[in-house]
Amino acid sequence: MMKGRILIIDLLALGVASVAWAQQPVQLKFSRVVDLTIPIESDMPGIPGIKTYADNPSKVDVVTAITEAQKSQLQTEGMTLNSNLAVNGRAMITVLSILVHNGTHIDAPRHMMEKGSPIDQMPLGQLMKEGVLINLPNKGPNSVVTVKDIEESGVELGPNRIPVIHTGFTEKTWGKPEFWTQMPYLEAGVGALMASKGVPAVALDVFPEKPLWRGVKLDPGEVWVAASPARVVALVE
Repeated sequence: MMKGRILIIDLLALGVASVAWAQQPVQLKFSRVVDLTIPIESDMPGIPGIKTYADNPSKVDVVTAITEAQKSQLQTEGMTLNSNLAVNGRAMITVLSILVHNGTHIDAPRHMMEKGSPIDQMPLGQLMKEGVLINLPNKGPNSVVTVKDIEESGVELGPNRIPVIHTGFTEKTWGKPEFWTQMPYLEAGVGALMASKGVPAVALDVFPEKPLWRGVKLDPGEVWVAASPARVVALVE
């Protein structure tokens, strides 16, 4: 279990708030801040078989570099060197192109709901809270994180902490084909459980719903929805 108070920046946020709330200053006190994001680089792997990802590959395009040595270093860091790159002796400049649902990201309510709120209306006070680890290291390829897993973790769910569902799958497989083809996913009831406990956000390193794109089938009568009218779900994956 994590010790101390940890600020979680990557999360699945539950609820809707006004722009005014999002703009209010929030006093934060944490002993440790943890960056859980995946580095942004050119050609990050997207969901296979989905045309939107294939048509919009990520690209960190370097258009100017300070020196030839810096130019070489940037290429080793996963950046793309523009064919017209200029070594100008003054500044390094890049152009970033990325599908915003690749890598570490937040799915705003508008992503799945016609009239959902945009990301700039999600209040930082809701998304930046003390984190608590739900450690599930035995969840292997193609496994399911269930309501029972969450309940048996012993983590108390509530409005003042952000649960962090951690299987370790991303660390083991990011950049490999099995990251997408074998990624664990959440049982449908996990989201409902979090909402019922008033959890403000959830961080996770697994797919948030059944990966229908790789052939996982819905059970008879099972329906996946983005949210109910009372609770809107914004994901950070």
